[in-house]
Amino acid sequence: MSHPDTIGKYNIEGVLGKGAMGVVYKGFDPNIARPVAIKTIHKNLLDSEMGQEMLRRFQTEAQAVGKLTHANIVGIYEFDQYKGTPYFVMEFVEGKDLKTIVKEGQDIDLEEAIRIISSVLDGLAYVHEFGIVHRDIKPANIFITNKGVVKIADFGIARMDNSELTQVGSVLGTPSYMSPEQCIGAGVDARSDLFSTGVMLYELLTGRKPFRADQATAIINNVINLKPQNPTAINKALPSSCDQVIKKALAKNANQRYQTAKEFQEDLNKCSSGKHVYGPRAPWYIGGGVAAAAIVVVTGVGVALMSSDDTQDTAMDSASTSNAVNSTTAFETKPDIAVENSTNTVAVVQPPASNLTPKQQEKVDRLLDVARAHFLVGRLVAPQGSNALDAYRMVLDTDPVNQKALSGVEEVKERFFKRAKILWMQGEQEEAKQHLALAVQLFPNESEVTSLQQLMQP
Repeated sequence: MSHPDTIGKYNIEGVLGKGAMGVVYKGFDPNIARPVAIKTIHKNLLDSEMGQEMLRRFQTEAQAVGKLTHANIVGIYEFDQYKGTPYFVMEFVEGKDLKTIVKEGQDIDLEEAIRIISSVLDGLAYVHEFGIVHRDIKPANIFITNKGVVKIADFGIARMDNSELTQVGSVLGTPSYMSPEQCIGAGVDARSDLFSTGVMLYELLTGRKPFRADQATAIINNVINLKPQNPTAINKALPSSCDQVIKKALAKNANQRYQTAKEFQEDLNKCSSGKHVYGPRAPWYIGGGVAAAAIVVVTGVGVALMSSDDTQDTAMDSASTSNAVNSTTAFETKPDIAVENSTNTVAVVQPPASNLTPKQQEKVDRLLDVARAHFLVGRLVAPQGSNALDAYRMVLDTDPVNQKALSGVEEVKERFFKRAKILWMQGEQEEAKQHLALAVQLFPNESEVTSLQQLMQP
């Protein structure tokens, strides 16, 4: 694979990896004679307002994380541009990522699993003090050096890979490790990283992920609704305290989860020494600053509202879940319902009066839930099956002036056309042409269709 000889002052020795955002090179800093990793952003992704916003965020995050120094974090040395290509220079890690180690089937016993996760928590505790949330903790972002040191990679940078790159009908990223609040598009804080760390711990202890399915959307359903099997039911050699650690780490309600990395670490140490560990003190339902009183489960045949009591009793295995929700696309807490954490009383905010009948209003509200849920997981349009655009248009059939639906349609179109352009610029020409064909069918009068046609001319 060809590569430039230099980027800035750095000599390029090879390619470490490629992705949607750019290329990662192995480089060498001649000034201080040390190897480095250099991550670039594709120049053609920056030729738009969206691209410039990505670049601003990229630079802001690199500057913020570049100030941090910790043994369990891959350091960032520099951010710059070379011949119009933005890049940042990172510490080069001699070793393997945890994903590769797990895939190779290397034996990881309880003590080693605790050591690895405890090291991850050391790094998280440090950066969380600065208000930085990783948002993409997963085995591929955890490196173990040849000397056994655990390091978190892409801190503060990983979130850029989720920006405006949602694919039609799929979720970009790694939903198996996402927290429930990430899955529904809610705000996240440090506790989201702790949930993802809990998922990794579960995988190391049992050899399998707690939330599994054949499709990304079904995985998201499991993250939100499924109570995973206890680790001791899979690995009989584990102490029962591991079950309690996992239950608390993977609590759906962020308020019932570990609140800090240090708290998580303390229970891991108890588990290692055979001491008793207390699990969460409340049901496993979604929540954060505001807990969810209902979860919307969207399927190909309709919408079901499940109370928090329903969800805590849901214990489907991944296979049955995958079959039951093969066309499940997303989930969202109802926006007009809130739970006061101190009393757990439900405060319902009545929707504004309209000319719709109660039955029509109920239909509109249900369809808006469906549409938003589809949008959050990237199922914008689809030749077959339920999707955000169809749901929003069904709302407008009943309520032609509904502002949420009108805005939703515009959001769908904007995201769809952006994705088509990005695919073309990345060289994914066949998929980009499929987007164009669908655009002609769905948005025949939009000027963006003409713009796409011009972009894709031979």
